[in-house]
Parts: sequence; C-alpha cells; structure tokens
Amino acid sequence: MRARVVGPAVIGLGCLALVVAVAGSGVIPLTPVDLRLDESFEIEARGAGVTYLDPVTLTSVTSDEASLSVRVRGDEDTGDAGDDVAVWEYRTTVDDADGTLISTGTTVACLDRRSAEAVDCVAESIDGERVDVTGLAVVFPADTEQRDYALWDSTVRQSFPARFVGTESLDGTQVYRFEQEVPVTVISSVTVPGELLGAPGSELGASVAHSAARTLLVEPISGVVVSAEESPVTVLPGPEGRPGATLLAGTFTWTDESIADAVDRAEEIRAERSQLREVGRWTAGGVGAALLALGVLLTIRRRPAGTDHVQDDEPARVAVPSA
Repeated sequence: MRARVVGPAVIGLGCLALVVAVAGSGVIPLTPVDLRLDESFEIEARGAGVTYLDPVTLTSVTSDEASLSVRVRGDEDTGDAGDDVAVWEYRTTVDDADGTLISTGTTVACLDRRSAEAVDCVAESIDGERVDVTGLAVVFPADTEQRDYALWDSTVRQSFPARFVGTESLDGTQVYRFEQEVPVTVISSVTVPGELLGAPGSELGASVAHSAARTLLVEPISGVVVSAEESPVTVLPGPEGRPGATLLAGTFTWTDESIADAVDRAEEIRAERSQLREVGRWTAGGVGAALLALGVLLTIRRRPAGTDHVQDDEPARVAVPSA
C-alpha cells in the first residue's frame, strides 16, 4: 500500500519541479544580490547658474562651469564590513573650472547589504566626526518599491522623505522618479565679516542655513540611481531677516557620461540576478528529473518472488479442512 502511494507522490513532486524549471521567470523570482563590499564608482554633475562665495576674496561669484563630483568607495577591510554590512565612503566636492574649491565633505556610512539602509556602526561619520547616519545614503534597495523612502542629507545630517512620483523611461530603461525637499535648516554658527551680512566694519555671529531640492531616477530592479538633479541653497541670513551672503546656490545635473556609467552598473546587477535565477531553473529541472525517475522506479518496481499472486490489500486465503 505504502509503495503505491509514495511512487505517485514522488512523481508529482518531480513534475512540479519540472514545471517550475520550464516556467522560469514567471515562477522563480530574481535572486537578491547583496551590496558589494568593494564598490567603486564616480559621479559628475554640471552646474548651471551657480552662485558661490569665493573663499579667498569673500566676493560673490556666478558661474556656469562649476561642477559637483561624488566618489564612492567600499572599504571591505574595515571591521564593520562583513556578510550583512557594507561600509561605503562617499566624498562630495564642488569646485569651479578655474580650480576654486567651493565645498567638500566625506561621509562614511554602514549599509545593510540587502535593504541598502544605513545601520549603526563604529565607522559611520561625516568629515571624521561620529554621526548616526539613517535611511538610504547612496543607493536604493534592489526591487525598489513604488513608495516613499527616507533619504539621507549629509549637509543637514538628517533623513527626509524621497517621495515616489511616478515612472518614466531613460534611454529605454524604465525608472522610478523620486523627489526630495530638504527644508531650510540651520546647520552651524560662524563669525564672519560684517559686510557679508550688510553691516560692514565689524565681525558678526551668523547662522548658516541650508535647503535643497532633489530629483532622482532609480532603476528599480538593481536599486541604482541612474540620474539625478540637485539644487542646494546655503546662505548666511542677515540680521532682522535681511538677506545675507550666498555661500552656494545653483542646480547640478548629472553628465551624460555619469548617466551611461550608472545604467551600465544597473544592467550588470540585473544580469547577475538573472544568471542566478537561471541557476535556480537548472537546479529545479535536475531535481525534477531525478524525482520523476525515482517515482517511476518506485511505482513499477518488481515485487518479491513468490508473492505476485498475493494482493497487498487482501489477507492470504487459508484453506479450511473439511469435516
């Protein structure tokens, strides 16, 4: 009885595995790919109508040749990096074509290798100062959803919502569009020459206020940001609400080269995930064929010699002597 049940059951399991293998992408999800420990890439963005305060002459400069660069490097040798956490350093620099350094900053974030969200660790910092980085810092998670995410702003040192606003196509690649508004926030206090605040001839204490607007296009399967536009505004508000000096304001848009590189990185991750799914399909096919063969053998196996006439479900008949 048991043999007649086990055989068909094994055959059924084998058929199910073969169906999964044949159905492929319709049944087997893309295999997750962890963030790389040794990640390395660069982003360049060109500025338009950028106004900044020359750090040497303390005069206002307007330029259409300023640029913003971000260099990302994974530190796989630090103690915080491992199976679950990637430690990425990203250095942001804004400079003008004549070599003037407008601003620079370095952030170290520890990222969950699956969710891409920042996690607490010893290494996380901004310009060497220990800071609790939260939310998404560099990339979005694989299989990015059509919802809002908390996105880190290194200048304000706080996360703000990056709101999902829709889908669009970027050179034939479907992307999700996210928009973030960083509200005006006082980020530090400084002492500056009075002329920067409209009160020449003295030094005054001033607050540094920052705000920003960002648009990000994300390839959802990989979570890679493939294009972005950012409009920061950093100012010294004058006394009694009067406008003071502008430290930095303008719009920075990724270059075509940076967009192409990001799309290539996204495609590489998508291909890697697809290859892992193919491995799953072949594995399911092999297991299905083996189970099918085993089930057939169990079903048609020969009974022990001398018992062919005996029914499994009926007791053997014993002759009763006549009186």
